[in-house]
Amino acid sequence: MEGTGLVVVGLGAVGSSLVSGVLAAREHLVHPFGSLVEGGGAGRAGGFFALRDLAPLAGLGDLSLGAFELREDDAYRATVRAGVLDRSLVDELRPQLRAVRAMVGGRQAPTRRHLSDALAEDLRGFLAHHRCARGVVVCTLPGAPPPEGEPGFTAEEVWSALEKGADWVTPGLVYAAAAAQAGFAFIGAGRDAALCSPGISALFAERNLPIAGTGLLGPDATLREALSQALAAEGLHLTGSASLSTRAEERGARTWGGADRTQEIGRAEAWAGGALELSIELRGQVALHLAARALDAALLIELAIRAGRSGAQDWMDALFAAPLGSGTPREAAAATLAERRARLRAELPALAERASREAA
Repeated sequence: MEGTGLVVVGLGAVGSSLVSGVLAAREHLVHPFGSLVEGGGAGRAGGFFALRDLAPLAGLGDLSLGAFELREDDAYRATVRAGVLDRSLVDELRPQLRAVRAMVGGRQAPTRRHLSDALAEDLRGFLAHHRCARGVVVCTLPGAPPPEGEPGFTAEEVWSALEKGADWVTPGLVYAAAAAQAGFAFIGAGRDAALCSPGISALFAERNLPIAGTGLLGPDATLREALSQALAAEGLHLTGSASLSTRAEERGARTWGGADRTQEIGRAEAWAGGALELSIELRGQVALHLAARALDAALLIELAIRAGRSGAQDWMDALFAAPLGSGTPREAAAATLAERRARLRAELPALAERASREAA
């Protein structure tokens, strides 16, 4: 058995763009811009290179695509419904997208533990049907606000919470438990505070599987850091900043570049007691940025599987808004996104070497 099963939970704007983007790049219809693994990004010395230059990451052709949705659906209808990608591209991919039929995730079950068991059985069947050696679940479902109840600190407490239907159990947590049972690595692409429970990381560590997340990092973090660096380069001291994200209400009334706008505004002290303001703005469909990061995360954690890694993958924190909990002491988080990206790049050669030894 070869290849990797990539199962996306939720075919909304991010999930459908992820599936469609993989198929479009695989058919050479588009260049995979935006993906650090495929398209590349600036390195420490200013060079432009793809992360796959540093390690034997799985190719797009090695991925077997699948999905979960609340009802029977396929990736073509979901992509058209999301309205993010150009319709002509979506129609050109129609046969391939139609072939990605979503497994039904919304079903009746006595408890959430029983639901997790049923979803795990579907995942095992997916691997067997596509003859995949390993699998990755990318969950795009958002979670509720941080739960008031005490989250699970051990794997046993997580299973107990699923059995009892504890208040802090979210749909994302149910899918995470199903992935662990089925032998899949897990990416928490949606912002779900329940996944930060130390018990979730412990659950995957017990199964010798990696997990990373939660909540993919949006473009606002990059803009914020660029704003600070631009002001510092001019000898200006940043005294205040604000973030602004807006989305046009009407799909038909799009501004240039798309309906989404992410803006960072900074105020800095200037000469003779004055002040200057600087803003950096990105306009376009933010879902496309998040879909590219979801692919990066999936390919990186697939390498972690082959390298024998398990539990929370702290080295991948550069891709996420919040780190996962861990039962072991954690080193202090890097202060900047650039430092976290540097840590990710530095980890890849070691992973590549370990993966080669495991395959030998």
